[in-house]
Amino acid sequence: MFEKLKENKQLWLNSLSIFIVGVGLLFIYFILKNVGLITEEIHTFILLIRPVIIAFGIAYVLNRPMIFVEKKLKGISRKLFKKEITSGVSRSITILFLFLLVVGAIYVLFNSIIPPIIKNLRLLLESLPMFQDSMSYYINELGPYVQSFITQQQIDQISSFVTNLLSSAGTYALQLGTGVITNVTGFAISALTTIILSIYFLKDKEVLIDSLNKGAEVLLSEKVLSRVKQLLRDLDTVFGGFLIAQLIAALLAGICSTIILLLIGHPFAILVGLVTGVANVIPYIGPILGAILGSVLGLFSSLHLAILSLILLTIYQQLDANVIQPKLLSSSVGLNPVWVLIAILIGGHYLGMVGMIVSIPSAALAQIYLTRRYHRLKEKQQI
Repeated sequence: MFEKLKENKQLWLNSLSIFIVGVGLLFIYFILKNVGLITEEIHTFILLIRPVIIAFGIAYVLNRPMIFVEKKLKGISRKLFKKEITSGVSRSITILFLFLLVVGAIYVLFNSIIPPIIKNLRLLLESLPMFQDSMSYYINELGPYVQSFITQQQIDQISSFVTNLLSSAGTYALQLGTGVITNVTGFAISALTTIILSIYFLKDKEVLIDSLNKGAEVLLSEKVLSRVKQLLRDLDTVFGGFLIAQLIAALLAGICSTIILLLIGHPFAILVGLVTGVANVIPYIGPILGAILGSVLGLFSSLHLAILSLILLTIYQQLDANVIQPKLLSSSVGLNPVWVLIAILIGGHYLGMVGMIVSIPSAALAQIYLTRRYHRLKEKQQI
């Protein structure tokens, strides 16, 4: 048989192909048969390295502020002492300053924001049994016109749906918040591990990048490595700018929504502001969710408050969607506000909420590569 294989090259290639396909099918069968075990192992591994992933995320977010503060610190040193402090000293002072800010923010969160939110959630759960009666009362108050196109049965169905939804969400959020507070020891250990890793990532980022670069030089060719580095630089430029812009936009949405609702005496102002800020990562949809939630929760107090909340938050939503977000995102990712809006519309149409989130950095990355290709073609006089 081996002699035939040597004589007939085609037979050898066919045999090799059959062998590879067979091994591949066996591999697929093994994966399908043990998919539960493999999924469990992957989940366990992710839980194991979760502090590393979170630490990397924190370090990535703080990297740009660190560079900014470090430059300012060196500039101040040159002006005051006529001498620039060493990179090691400036890096250590900058990291200490940033983490004091982070610890201060966490302290404010746990002492000034979480307790009112938990109070809001408890008030919401206590008020839910009265929601159905309130809805019926408000419909009757609006008069025969409204009653002509919505029946009492429909009112009861809507009230029941909203009550169950708010009850489930409120109970889950309350359990999550109180769980974090009661499990202080485990949370503190995990947080401490993450903070230490973040500090090392920031302090030794050049050393870590150099180690990764050496490993990549061994595994990849020079041409491939060059392209990978360029891609990573582009991703950092686009995604980093997008992330910072989204954080600023979310913070503004949360604070502004809370202030608006506090000014009109909304009992759930802080809770609605938090939801609006978190949901604001979804362009357009986030502020709308905040406006709807503010209106629904306003019904627990009065119909007037619900309508006023809806009007004011909708006005802010329009300002946020058409002015604030396009301006922030266009400045951070280098896209014209018109292209930002178009990218969001296309991404949302084809991929829903996920598409709306990833559409802007994807469009910015596409713009970078198209611009480079245009300049290359122009240099070669092909266009």
